[in-house]
Amino acid sequence: MKQSKSSKTWNYYKNNSWKLGVLILSVVIFYFIVQKIELKINSIETYGKIYEKKRIVSGKRVGPLFKYKFWFIYEGKKHFGESTKTLEGENNIGKVFKVRISINEPENYEILFDQEYIEKYIVDKNGNKKTLYFKKLNTTPCIKNC
Repeated sequence: MKQSKSSKTWNYYKNNSWKLGVLILSVVIFYFIVQKIELKINSIETYGKIYEKKRIVSGKRVGPLFKYKFWFIYEGKKHFGESTKTLEGENNIGKVFKVRISINEPENYEILFDQEYIEKYIVDKNGNKKTLYFKKLNTTPCIKNC
């Protein structure tokens, strides 16, 4: 019995669809790897401040997962970003961290939660406000083997 053309196409697709899936997955992974490499090689750093913390996942086996929204200044413009990286502590609103930004595309950014910074504002004689950033020292008391 002769199969119809659409039936042959469907059988071919059923037998080879995994190849299409592997191709799409490879392209997506390659894109993210290129983005990460470009961000590490061709980037600058600035400072960002967290303005919102939102719980997006909570479960018994895994702890809560939060989305942090932050803003940063790049080339005189205020940009907004989001991250789901893990940050310890409860009261994180207003904390300042470094943000790595791609020079070629500012939409490619990464907030670095490894070191917190403190903002200090200085007003000069002309009334111009400047912002200085200092590393925040760890002020937790040492209890054992310091």
